[in-house]
Amino acid sequence: MLLKKVSIKNFKSIKDIEFEFPESNILVLVGENNAGKSNIIRAIDVICGESWYGKEKLEDHDFYLRKHENDIEVNLFFDDGRSVNFQPTKSKWGVNYFTNWQQTNKAPFTSQIKEDFPSTYLGADRTFDKHLSFYDWTLIGRIRKAFHKRISDELKTEIEKDFENVITSFHKVPGFTDFLKDFSKQFKELLPSGKGHMEIDFKPFTPANYFKTMQILAHDPNQSDKPIDVDELGEGARNMILIALLRSYAKNFKNGGEVNGILALEEPELFLHPQARRHLATVLRDLAQTGLQVIISTHSDSFIDTEFFESIGRVIKIADPDNEGKEQTVLIQTDNKKLVDFAIETGVPKEKVDVTNIQPFYKTTSNHRLNEGFFARCLVLVEGETEELAIPEYLAVLGLDCDANGISIIEVKGKNQIPKYWRLYASFNIPIIVIFDNDNKDSKEKSNKNIATCFNISTEDILNEVDCHKHLSSKTTYPTDILVLEIDFETTIKKDLTKKGFEGLYEALEQEAIKVIKPLKGQQKGAIARHVARELQTQIGEYTPDFVKQLAEIINGKINLS
Repeated sequence: MLLKKVSIKNFKSIKDIEFEFPESNILVLVGENNAGKSNIIRAIDVICGESWYGKEKLEDHDFYLRKHENDIEVNLFFDDGRSVNFQPTKSKWGVNYFTNWQQTNKAPFTSQIKEDFPSTYLGADRTFDKHLSFYDWTLIGRIRKAFHKRISDELKTEIEKDFENVITSFHKVPGFTDFLKDFSKQFKELLPSGKGHMEIDFKPFTPANYFKTMQILAHDPNQSDKPIDVDELGEGARNMILIALLRSYAKNFKNGGEVNGILALEEPELFLHPQARRHLATVLRDLAQTGLQVIISTHSDSFIDTEFFESIGRVIKIADPDNEGKEQTVLIQTDNKKLVDFAIETGVPKEKVDVTNIQPFYKTTSNHRLNEGFFARCLVLVEGETEELAIPEYLAVLGLDCDANGISIIEVKGKNQIPKYWRLYASFNIPIIVIFDNDNKDSKEKSNKNIATCFNISTEDILNEVDCHKHLSSKTTYPTDILVLEIDFETTIKKDLTKKGFEGLYEALEQEAIKVIKPLKGQQKGAIARHVARELQTQIGEYTPDFVKQLAEIINGKINLS
């Protein structure tokens, strides 16, 4: 059973959202702090997780806008036609079951969903001890139950016999037998008369689940030959124990159909170094192919990739039109078909793009730097590293710190790549500005035509009447600001300096930069341009090119920096 669709109403910061779970079986939620990523995860977990959730557990902050008249409702729809309806404001326990959109005649089975589709929720606090407790709906509880079911009657007799030997040894401990007898006596005396002959006992095992005695211990040969309690381990190691448990569970029980449900994981990057984060991202994608579905929230670009765009969910807050001054959480996704349709709408010939080749198309040029764009409040796409490294230096002079304000300036490695990545980021409604030059060499003719077609402008708009720079606006369904630079980045800066009475200064600083950086065969142009940008502040004092000033104004208009 797989989760196919989720709808959430009036839950925490969510007014009303509905989304499809990706066919890849992994959904990676990205967005700013307090955007509502965790609320989406919790909406699923309150139905499928280990705890009950009803009227008596609701807090003010569980209701949208903290208004109790906003009835909470969550619906989960599965691929087998079953669905679950969660309405804690109208039901004692909140959970009702529906089949084929009609309520069944059976009484609500409030625990069934936790059996059929359990949620393993690892919050940012990790609550390590909870997941290693013996309760049925915890991770270790599910593993113990799965093994208990595999015990044959013959093996059960053998296990009980071995445990009886352990009990015999327990009674050799001084005082244990006397304590047990007194404990049982005290219990009997507390029972009302006529209540039978109930007794209690200490056991090193429970016949209802022999594996409840199973505990996880670590061993570090550098410290001691004795086992180490996992509570003594660092957070990174404890984090990996939980993931390793889930991974082993998925691997060893998937063929028996015992693996199901969802792994809900907040901030998987916690306590992990970069290489471990990337490895974990691969592990999670592998887990999503075993029968488990995975939903995570993250602030790390290690867990997303332009290649796997259909697994990304961008979570943002937008104005609530019905409640002035209030914001609501929304989730923005795309998939192969949506991106193909958008590509065709913005100029890609129909015969060149379809749902089978769109993902491989983005895979060919995927790199970790591009992943950062999905986290940006405002994204500036540029041709190369010269602009990527130098522009932030000029913006800083204006008091605009890119990192502090969530602004990403990302090179797409060539003018012809701008439409490709603009389409991808635009499909997630990320505010975008594009910067490219009006170079009209024969080798750039195709690039200029592609850009003009994509943004529904003419090549003449790009090539003509560019004095240092030119500001254009796209004529597409997704409005985009365009800055066209005259010839190239360096030429634009040099001409801007000349207009301001500093002719030849850029060239002089460029030669000094080359002596310091010592590039090989014309490489490291970006590092040179950045060095010049920094030195210009020493030579002139707070110098910013005019096109960067206009860029700052456009950025401010998009994300309201004031």
